[in-house]
Amino acid sequence: MKHWTNWLPARKPSLPYDLREWLTDSGSLTKRLQSVSEQAVNVELLHYDWHAALPEESLFLQQPFRRIQLEREVLLCDGDRPEIYARTIIPQSTYQVLPSRFDNLGTKPLGQMLFDEPTLSRSDIQVACLTSQHWLYQLATEWLNIRPDILWARRSCFYLNGNPVLVCEIFLPSEKWSHV
Repeated sequence: MKHWTNWLPARKPSLPYDLREWLTDSGSLTKRLQSVSEQAVNVELLHYDWHAALPEESLFLQQPFRRIQLEREVLLCDGDRPEIYARTIIPQSTYQVLPSRFDNLGTKPLGQMLFDEPTLSRSDIQVACLTSQHWLYQLATEWLNIRPDILWARRSCFYLNGNPVLVCEIFLPSEKWSHV
């Protein structure tokens, strides 16, 4: 899979065995990570600022190109070991509905806020195998000492009262994936 593909049960055999359940799980990735972590899961905030979303992100969110949107990048860590790189894009219209909820996240998991929201709905999950040429691979590995040949990622759009939030999660190298 070179490009983002909607996940369907028929495609499950094409996903890496160790990551299949992680990539296709529709629940909270943070909660699942907490259930298998040796230490407390902590969120390391890498970036939180307004920028023009990348064309690929704007298309997925059905937003105009070059529109300024809020970017949040974090590492989900087991103790101090990075396990997941997550990138969230929040359109201005979504932010304006819940500005304090986003601004007060800090190092709290976004999933905690999203899955507690009664109006939450979610698009289909898409998966991709990222190589070193992909911009998301480059962002995710900027914080790593070791750069694997590929990284697997998933993304979906969450809707809060109909307002979109793009969440992309990239699975970093970890022994955890093969033990669950």
